[in-house]
Formats: sequence, C-alpha cells, structure tokens
Amino acid sequence: MALSRTFAAIALGAATSACVVFPVPRIIAPEVSGVLLNDGKPVANAEIELVAALAPSDASKDNPPGSRHAVTRTDANGKFKVGPLTGVKTVHTYGDELLGFYIVIRAGNKELIGFSDSGTGSVPSKISGSCDLAKAHKLGNQVTYCDHNRLQKIENDR
Repeated sequence: MALSRTFAAIALGAATSACVVFPVPRIIAPEVSGVLLNDGKPVANAEIELVAALAPSDASKDNPPGSRHAVTRTDANGKFKVGPLTGVKTVHTYGDELLGFYIVIRAGNKELIGFSDSGTGSVPSKISGSCDLAKAHKLGNQVTYCDHNRLQKIENDR
C-alpha cells in the first residue's frame, strides 16, 4: 500500500511539474553608459534616468505604474553610467513578454527622451554610445537625442 502511494505521489508530481510557476531573475533594462554632449561639447551634471517600461510619447509624463528606474548624473566630461535594472520573470509556457526601456535626459530646464527600445524576450546586457542635445533624431513620432546608429549594443553577457 505504501509503495502504491509513493508511485501515485511521483505520478502526480510529474504530471503537475509543467504547471509549476516560479520566479527567475533577469535583466529588464541594460547597463547604459555613454557621453552627453551639446553641439559636441560635454554636458556636466545632467541627470540621466534609466526607466524599465515601454517609452512614453514624451519625457514630461510620469514614470508608468510598476516601472523601475535608476538615476545618475554626468561627470565633468559628460560621461555617465546607469543600470542595469533587474526584475523577476514568472516562468510559464505562454511565450515571451514585451520588455521596454528608455533614457530620460534632464539638462538645464530641458527634459528629453535620449532613446528607447522595446521587444520580446530579453534585452542586451549593456549599451554604450553618445547623445547630443543639439542633434535631434526623429524615429516615427518620437524625437530622441541618442543616435541609434552609433549606439553599440554589447551582448557578451546575454
């Protein structure tokens, strides 16, 4: 009798193991480093905010509910590094979730979107590049100040 209960417990465990939900740590926004310029000259003491959420249509909106964020300031040479931001994914069998992140630049009385990225699955572990407040780039309806073509995505930890 005890042996049959053991087999029943094993069979029940095997049958339900595919339905078990458990948290897995992951990167939800990469480490972002770079230099902030204004017409080619470094911008010191500007605030750089990394937000893990889908990008708002303009930087003046508050961070979306449930978003994560980290803030840093540029040094005397305009250099900055912020992130990564981590979170927990609940593992299930329904496919990849949509992830997004963006950078907000606050310099003087300006608040601008540096760049944004979104997609399914995972994000790169690191992104580096340069941003110039005097060189706006239009991507769809959004104006950004970090040239996506110059941003170098480093995925060695991916």
